[in-house]
Amino acid sequence: MINDLPCGHITKDIDNIMLSQVDMEEQVELIKTEFGESMEFIAGLCTSSITMGEVLTSFDHELEQICTHFSSLRRAILESYARERTRDRTIETLTTKITELQRRMDEVSGKP
Repeated sequence: MINDLPCGHITKDIDNIMLSQVDMEEQVELIKTEFGESMEFIAGLCTSSITMGEVLTSFDHELEQICTHFSSLRRAILESYARERTRDRTIETLTTKITELQRRMDEVSGKP
């Protein structure tokens, strides 16, 4: 009975199954390789993300220092303006007093 079976058809089916299994193993190896490459890429992204976070933290720190320096500089400028106004008022007061003193001296000496 077994001899009556068409062996060529069975052999062809077995060859097709073997080729399909080889193709499947190649596909699995390709997927493993692509998965490994994807994992390496993701690891690189994670490292970049951590590095970017460190850079942003550094930027934040620098910006805080700049803001502090800016505030100090602004305060110094405002204090300088206040000192200038005080100086100008003092000069104006002294000028007025000198003018008044000169007028009184002129009155005492009889100058018109």
